[in-house]
Amino acid sequence: MNAITLRVKHAPGFRVDGSKLLPATLAAMSRTELPRIVLQGAGETCALGDLFDIALEQSDTPALTIEGDAPWLDRIGASMTEGTLTVHGDAGDHAGMKMLGGELDIRGDAGAFAACEMQGGRLSIHGDAGDFAASALPGDMEGMTGGTLTIHGNAGARLADRMRRGTVLVAGDAGDFAASRLVAGSVCVGGKVGAHFGYGMRRGTVLLANPPSRIPPTFTEGGRGFDVFWLLFTRMLAREIAPFSQLAGTTLPRRYAGDLAVDGRGELLIANS
Repeated sequence: MNAITLRVKHAPGFRVDGSKLLPATLAAMSRTELPRIVLQGAGETCALGDLFDIALEQSDTPALTIEGDAPWLDRIGASMTEGTLTVHGDAGDHAGMKMLGGELDIRGDAGAFAACEMQGGRLSIHGDAGDFAASALPGDMEGMTGGTLTIHGNAGARLADRMRRGTVLVAGDAGDFAASRLVAGSVCVGGKVGAHFGYGMRRGTVLLANPPSRIPPTFTEGGRGFDVFWLLFTRMLAREIAPFSQLAGTTLPRRYAGDLAVDGRGELLIANS
């Protein structure tokens, strides 16, 4: 089994679909087959060897590394089931789309729709993420349904829109309509949050590490008896991402329920308030 390293030679003049670049798929291919892989672009095609220098070494597990910024390479890790995929640079749109398993680690920024409709595995973005992270594709009814998305920078608008299961952690700020139409799962924001957060939220948990400028009028304060949950929840967060480590062992946050405009039974927790 091979571990593959792809080093960016030059950027094409169009966006490229990188969904074929999966660790388990490439690990079984030979040194002569890899450069001939055809990637689809916007009305054009290109060969893998035209875009990347390719290096192989033996490995016990499937692994793929992309070195260099590739913001033009979309759908990295889409439908991935196993192995590790590491990007040392920026990635394009739809990174980790419908991901089922394995680990995708982006050491730069990611475009829009990162982890959209993700079902399992782990996606870590060490820079910023664009709009609609962990959300549904246009026209679909369900966003993320499993797995863990960790964003060490900021997230754009509509974070976790229509999310049904899983965990989303953002160390920095989140844009407008964060956790909008949330059905279930946990969404945690370490920085500031934009307007209309929790809009149309039905269930699930939203944790804000810092008080927002305004509580939505369709959320009502109240709720006791979640001491054990808070202790276990903050311990888990402290292991995942640095900004939440300060919450471990702190006093209980303020708790709100909503969005009552849709008979929501969601939970909004606001720490440090």
